[in-house]
Amino acid sequence: MKKQIFTLSLMLFWGFCLYAQPKAVGEPRIVAKMNQPLMKPVWSPDGTKLFLTSLKNDGLWEVSSNGSGFKLISAEAGAGNQLKAMAANQTNPLLQQMIDNPAKVASQVKELQSLSGCLIFNPVLSPQGDKIVFQASNGKGLFICNADGSDLRQLGKGERATWTPDGRYIVVMITEDNGDVVTKGELISIDVLSGAQNTLLSSDKYVAVSPAISPDGKKLAFEEYASGAIYIMDIK
Repeated sequence: MKKQIFTLSLMLFWGFCLYAQPKAVGEPRIVAKMNQPLMKPVWSPDGTKLFLTSLKNDGLWEVSSNGSGFKLISAEAGAGNQLKAMAANQTNPLLQQMIDNPAKVASQVKELQSLSGCLIFNPVLSPQGDKIVFQASNGKGLFICNADGSDLRQLGKGERATWTPDGRYIVVMITEDNGDVVTKGELISIDVLSGAQNTLLSSDKYVAVSPAISPDGKKLAFEEYASGAIYIMDIK
C-alpha cells in the first residue's frame, strides 16, 4: 500500500513538473543594441542566433545568442518581412488564410464566424501543428483554436504570442500606452488548456514587447521598447 502511495505521489510530482508554468531565471541581458531601434526577434531553427528587424530601413540583422557576431545581413528595404515568414511557420492552410486575408477569414471559416467583422492577426501555429493562437480586433483579445478552426476559445488579453516547445504554454506581451508611445510592457505565460497565467517579467526597468521563445524552451528574447535593445533571459 505504501509503495502504491509513493508511486502515485511520484507520478503527480512529475506531472506537475512537466506542466509547470515557465518562470524567469535571473535578470535579462542585452544581446544587441544600436542607434536605431531593433525589433521583433526571431530565433534560428537551431537556437544559436537571433534575426532582428531595424526600424530605420526594415533591414535584417543577425546576432548570436551570446551577443557576439552582431551584423547586418540585408540592407534591402523590406528585408524584415523575411522574419514574419519565419515566425509564422506557414505550414497550415488556415494559418495561411489568416495571413493572406485577415479581414475576411473569420466570415469565410464556419468555426470562426463568431468573430465576423474582426481582423484576425498575429496567428502562430503550435510546434506540434495542432493549434493556432491569434488576436482579434475590436477589443476581442487573444484566441486559440484547433488547426482546422474548431474548438475556438478566448484566452483574454495578450499580444504577439510565442509557444513553448511542448505546445502547452504561450508567452504574450501585455502593454499600456499614453496614446503616443508604449509606457509599460509585461511578459505573461498562459496555460492554453486551463487559461492559468503567470508573470514572467514585470519591471519598471523594461518595457518588454515582442517575446520569442528559443527552440529548446530555455531562453526568451524580447524587444525593450524604450531603448530599442534586444534582451535575452533564461527561463525554465
